[in-house]
Amino acid sequence: MFDTARHRHIAAVVALVYVAVQSFQWYVFGQLPEAGEPAQQLLQGSHPLNIARAASMLLSFFGLAYLFLVSCGIAWRRNPTLAALAFLGFFVFCLLEVQLRAVELFHVYLALPDQYQATTDPAEQARILAAQASFQSIQYALYFPLGLSWLLGSVLICVALGKERIHWLALWAFGLNAVRLFLRMIDTYLIGPKFDALYGTLYLPLVYLSFVPLAIWLWRWDPPRS
Repeated sequence: MFDTARHRHIAAVVALVYVAVQSFQWYVFGQLPEAGEPAQQLLQGSHPLNIARAASMLLSFFGLAYLFLVSCGIAWRRNPTLAALAFLGFFVFCLLEVQLRAVELFHVYLALPDQYQATTDPAEQARILAAQASFQSIQYALYFPLGLSWLLGSVLICVALGKERIHWLALWAFGLNAVRLFLRMIDTYLIGPKFDALYGTLYLPLVYLSFVPLAIWLWRWDPPRS
């Protein structure tokens, strides 16, 4: 149902739009000044560029859910069970991302800065900063199941697609993503964040190396005629 040429082409465009959104995010992070203090971080969240970045990232995960659905629809032809499990992993990832990004945008970036600027009471300002810190702690904790679900989904769809040469671009894209997530989770949750600078440098190139091949695969793949 979701592996028709029309769906595949739309999903390919979605993959490229996601690359554009990530590129815009990279640009915004480069334009915003460094904010060391928690209060500076809070007030910088309401910057128009950051709001545009956060909104585009939030919307992008609805597109990613569709892209993953189409990709799993292709894998369904070969292994329905693994394709369904892969989409379950992708769905959990997108669901958690949407929830986190929505809270971040509407509460942390839009509501809390206004509340902070509207008061001069140190106790109230401290409460607002504590709310920001609490969200960051919850975000850190939820990134474990979020990353794990994306990792498992990527591995499962690779197994479901098999080793057919026609799917090599998809295997590269999802396989690279699985390796990236595995190494990132080990660094973050097992040995401590020792490679944040390297990860930050490689993040956008890895997005290109994953989603551009995925877009090509979705656009060019044609099911074999029976």
